Amino acid sequence: MAAPAFAQSSNFVKVESHHGFGATVSALKKAVSSNMMMVMGNINQGKVLSMSGLKLEGAESFLVGNPAMGKVAFGMDPAVGVELPARIYVWSDHGKAYVGYFKPSSQLEQVSPGFAKMGGKMDMMFDIIAKAATK
Repeated sequence: MAAPAFAQSSNFVKVESHHGFGATVSALKKAVSSNMMMVMGNINQGKVLSMSGLKLEGAESFLVGNPAMGKVAFGMDPAVGVELPARIYVWSDHGKAYVGYFKPSSQLEQVSPGFAKMGGKMDMMFDIIAKAATK
């Protein structure tokens, strides 16, 4: 099996999954918990948008974090709540599923340059999670 296709701008990461939408969502949840993080919430955007008449194959966002890391971050600057927990999006388009997210470092450093180290660690964790969810 070939490695997942990665599309990446300077801050946005998009990974094509080898699975359908439902299997990718399940694999993402497992990968999050396997990497000492937790899903703290989710938004089923496909369901919500269906109320407007838009039919999507799949579209769901997950708020992901680690309470211990969050305690440190919020202690440094409560404004970090604008970005934490971080968001990972899973969607389906033309029968292919994808995982996408903005690099946490790029978002956290907008709040304060003091979050550079934490953001770098989160970038690595999100990369591992996305690869595990899509392989």
